[in-house]
Amino acid sequence: MIKENVKQWFIDSVKLFDDLNVNDKTALQNVFTEKIYNKNDFLFLQGDEMKEFIFVNAGRVKIIKNGENGKESIKRILNEGDYYGEKAVLDPEHFSTHNNTGKVLDKDTVVFSIPVEELKHLCEAYPIIYKKIVKKMMANYHRLDKRIESVMLKNSKDRIIDFLKEMAEDIGKPVGYEMLIKHNLTHQEIANITGISRQKVTTILNEFKQQGLIHLERNAILVHDLDLLR
Repeated sequence: MIKENVKQWFIDSVKLFDDLNVNDKTALQNVFTEKIYNKNDFLFLQGDEMKEFIFVNAGRVKIIKNGENGKESIKRILNEGDYYGEKAVLDPEHFSTHNNTGKVLDKDTVVFSIPVEELKHLCEAYPIIYKKIVKKMMANYHRLDKRIESVMLKNSKDRIIDFLKEMAEDIGKPVGYEMLIKHNLTHQEIANITGISRQKVTTILNEFKQQGLIHLERNAILVHDLDLLR
């Protein structure tokens, strides 16, 4: 009973399913599976068959691409409430396998998954779900396009500022006239997002701190000057 209640609470918390009736929400409990992962576990590898649509209920997952030299590029971070697998639902013919790798960032990360086929059936019954998935995917593409533009056209400091803006939008919490960003990322992971070296990340963040723009804490940044985020 407790297990089913957890699934029910989870389904009720997912905005994607807001428009489902009570019976369909109840039926969903039978198709969802829950799994707890440790830090650095892999949810899937590049080339794996894309069978499941995943939701992060607790913790975080990074979507990465590994280069030939072994360098890791972080394309996206899935925070609590985020989902992944949109391409397989919208265009299964061209996206039957993963073109990225999903790696867990936090211990005790809880992931709920549903077979892609089941979600496709839901989209047919509730076109509003399909529209929400399309809207979310387009927003993700827009963000990735902005990040590529930042990496290609901006200097290192501006890339770090763009990173702060992105994190503030995703997970930032206002604290008076300041913004607290509990990113829980290493400087190497920030480097893998922004396309600059780890040493440069450290240097720039320390410069911002010395200028009184931010305060650095372990795995968190408090932005004093909100003009950085505008």
